[in-house]
Amino acid sequence: MAERRYPSGIQTFENIRKDNLFYIDKTKYVYDLVSFSKYNFLSRPRRFGKSVLVSTLKSYFEGRKDLFEGLEISKLEKDWVKYPVIHLDFSGGDFSTFDTIYSTINECLLNCEKIYGCPDDKSKDYNVRLERLIRTAKQLTNQDVVVLIDEYDAPMLAHIDDEVKQAEVRAIMQNVYSPLKKCDPDLKFVFITGVTKYSQMSIFSKLNNLKTITMLPRFEGICGFTKDEVLTQMRPEIENLAQMLGKSYEQTIEAIRQKYDGYHFTIKMTDIYNPYSLINCLMDGMLNNYWFDSGTPSFLVKMLSKYNLNMFDFENKSYCVSDFDVPVEKITDPVPILYQSGYLTIKSYNPEYEDFTLGFPNEEVRVGFAHSLLKYGYGNVRSNPLSRAYIDFRRDDNVEKFINALKIFFAGFPFSLNNKNEKHYHAVLYTVLASFGADITAQPETALGKCDLILKMPKAIYIIELKYNHSAETALDQIEEKDYATAYKDDGRKVIKLGLSFDEEKRNIVEWKMVEA
Repeated sequence: MAERRYPSGIQTFENIRKDNLFYIDKTKYVYDLVSFSKYNFLSRPRRFGKSVLVSTLKSYFEGRKDLFEGLEISKLEKDWVKYPVIHLDFSGGDFSTFDTIYSTINECLLNCEKIYGCPDDKSKDYNVRLERLIRTAKQLTNQDVVVLIDEYDAPMLAHIDDEVKQAEVRAIMQNVYSPLKKCDPDLKFVFITGVTKYSQMSIFSKLNNLKTITMLPRFEGICGFTKDEVLTQMRPEIENLAQMLGKSYEQTIEAIRQKYDGYHFTIKMTDIYNPYSLINCLMDGMLNNYWFDSGTPSFLVKMLSKYNLNMFDFENKSYCVSDFDVPVEKITDPVPILYQSGYLTIKSYNPEYEDFTLGFPNEEVRVGFAHSLLKYGYGNVRSNPLSRAYIDFRRDDNVEKFINALKIFFAGFPFSLNNKNEKHYHAVLYTVLASFGADITAQPETALGKCDLILKMPKAIYIIELKYNHSAETALDQIEEKDYATAYKDDGRKVIKLGLSFDEEKRNIVEWKMVEA
């Protein structure tokens, strides 16, 4: 089998197929979606394949049967009718100012207007122009019109931290989309994608029949790569990656699972891999943080500062759908935007209580989030020397060297960010360890309570309890009294009880003790 080339930076289905580039077959989902509902909305994180999906729909409705040869849909579709398609793509626009917003909208409309011979109209009467475009396309082809809108929320996300500006931007975009309901008799199909979920009344005025497919189990794998797709359709590429990494096939599968898997979008809990990261990993032969490093959105940086976020505030917390899959016109809680943007995902679902547990999807996001928190939330504190000490700690269990490095780290922590409480030190230590990719768990529940941290190293498991203005011995006493160690004694590794004492005046570790359980 010839090595397949990857569609790096290519989001056009036609180009992917014509150039015989790597493609995971999603056309069964396309066929099901078209027959499911006339008006559809899908929310997925950035760089998750939404644009390729929209482009696939465009080629399908244009009747491009030649592009679908050998794919699942070729066995299902018999008619291949050609429909006029209006494709408004806001995925790459500049929305930093109102002038750039206007120019991007104008360019999107002009591209479609030229196709169907509409008048050269560059006015800001976007609703008039879109309605005329739909009517003209229908009259010209004598077929109902398909409207595809990619990243509809990009203009609003650019100003998510400014309530006044965002309201103005929403009004502009509401004007753009307003003809969709009025033109219903002339429309065949409408598909809208975005990262976040805005309420229908604030954006799609009166479009009360818009079907949200985001959390429907039947469409869970419509974007991203499912576990089955990875194991069945990507084996040759993963075998090549294993050779480049010097690992076995099984070891490589486990490595990419931990790094890029872990997304769940519905109660079905289908494992979804991040497609952007996995494709780049296969291309480069390296397990890098591609998705997170491709650009930390400005709204995430601003939220880190505004809400004084702590990483363990989000892990393993229970929510109902109305808590996290909600409109985000106003951010009063960071959880919905973090979930919808892909920084948190569904970790489990309890059908009895109908609630969800959220958490970081995988190592890439967890490590990247920790790095961003250290950089933007904690004043860009210097952690490189501590990182080296952690590597030595991981290799030879040299706890003393690591704690001495921790003391130096806390001594350089910005005074203004050094809050005087135990939770602060707990959060910073957890974030630092998470940024190193450590197997660290915050406040895991045991029969008698919650210990502060569980750090799993190759040779030992460390049960860590922090105390503020109390002795390290007090911390060890709590570990013993609450019997935190028993849950880990069958692991095979040594179990170490580690107590850390932080002092209010010195703002640092003043004492530490450890004993083997």
